[in-house]
Amino acid sequence: MHLIPKALVVGVFIPPAGVPGAPTVTADKINRIWSKVAPEHGYRQLQAAPDGSAAQFLGTTPDTGVTIQPPLIQVRDLIGLDPGQSAESAAQVLKTIAQVLGTSQLFNLGVRHVYNVPIDNNDARGFVLERLLGGADRFEELDLGGGLWGGTKIVTTDPTGSAYVLTVEPLQVDEMKSLYVDLDATFPGPLPSLDSVTDRAADARSFITENVNRYLDSL
Repeated sequence: MHLIPKALVVGVFIPPAGVPGAPTVTADKINRIWSKVAPEHGYRQLQAAPDGSAAQFLGTTPDTGVTIQPPLIQVRDLIGLDPGQSAESAAQVLKTIAQVLGTSQLFNLGVRHVYNVPIDNNDARGFVLERLLGGADRFEELDLGGGLWGGTKIVTTDPTGSAYVLTVEPLQVDEMKSLYVDLDATFPGPLPSLDSVTDRAADARSFITENVNRYLDSL
């Protein structure tokens, strides 16, 4: 299968308000973060809460931007030619946010990769129904006569407690000619350092490009 990278989302949690060591988010800190990351990463619009306790940085599309909404800090990016560069960019933004907020306590890293997979006969709906789900006839009782399609979700964990949630379904925006592959990976516990963001993103990417790819090829 030819997997085409489309989007990356990286999120971490910081200590919530009221917890010892929790950073305070202010309008001044939001503006300082904006001035540091917006020019380099192409963010075009700053939307801040009236009290300065939260903010959204918006890029050219909804898939590009930053959410600062304690305890969640999230970076979204459209993947160009290199998913690794997107992960490094996200890690850089998170590092800047953590430095300005004055916190080194980050935990529960989440990494989401989105890929599209063209199907040779342009029938992703049939691929999912027949090869992933065992045949359209299995869903006869659910068919109302106007068309039927489906997807699959698989959850797998490793001994450290990390969980990968894989969703595969037809891509609706291209008339179900391709597959939509979404991997939501979570890595619980404290984050050793923001340098590990790129490592965990690479682990999740390898799961798609190797494990998931072999699985789809075997069908």
